[in-house]
Amino acid sequence: MTTASGGDPNPDPANARTFDHRHASLDGIPASCTEALKSGDFVFHYAHRSHGFQIIVGAESIEAKTPTYAFETEYCDVPQQEGAFLMWDGMIDTDLIPGDQYWATEAGIDDVRTILGEHPEIRYSMWAWSSEISEQTEEDVQRYLDVLDALGQEFPEVTFIYMTGPGDEEYNGVNRTERNQQIRDFCREHGKILYDFEDLDVHADGERHTITVDGVEIPMQHPRYDVETSGNAEYEHTHTTQGACENKAMAFWRMMAELEGCAQ
Repeated sequence: MTTASGGDPNPDPANARTFDHRHASLDGIPASCTEALKSGDFVFHYAHRSHGFQIIVGAESIEAKTPTYAFETEYCDVPQQEGAFLMWDGMIDTDLIPGDQYWATEAGIDDVRTILGEHPEIRYSMWAWSSEISEQTEEDVQRYLDVLDALGQEFPEVTFIYMTGPGDEEYNGVNRTERNQQIRDFCREHGKILYDFEDLDVHADGERHTITVDGVEIPMQHPRYDVETSGNAEYEHTHTTQGACENKAMAFWRMMAELEGCAQ
């Protein structure tokens, strides 16, 4: 098969929606909406490495405190549990997914096609950047954007959710900032759905944390979530704290409630 190409010839910026720190709350999700999201009517496909795991462990932490938010993942398959939000975790035979196993190679793109073609119950698909976002070129990120755009045309019943990468490293921080902004700009201009991971990293208590790198002010993970900050403990090998993981999960729940049209 050939690389995904083409994309939407008539993108509508009015369709753009961004989910970020402003959505890190379960307020406004009525019980009827939570039940609808747990109805089993659809499956969410999610490919990630360690940073992306924050959403999953955060959702599990929320569920442990509030069982109403039941959340079930299955390794490389469709979960069978009833009464929970259902997530396919990984690709065909692993749940640690670099870009070349989803969007950056022909083989990865074909694996996405295989999963979606064989499982029409999947209504959403998303891939999470890890620390590699800092080393991507503008051309690399454009390929990511173009491939997801084209796959969205190939599978019109599936919503592909775009993501920015984590904001927790100073290394190549200026480039990381620019690449994440490239993703935001594309999503805004082409009417895409964006889960803004970096924005969630850098906001806490109403404050946006920044540092200066090479003379440039860039967003940086808030000290409240930084495991290098005294008193902070890394949660479940995710490079951040339990609170940060729960924030990511709350923003995810809110995103799904709004995309499914049942949030207040």
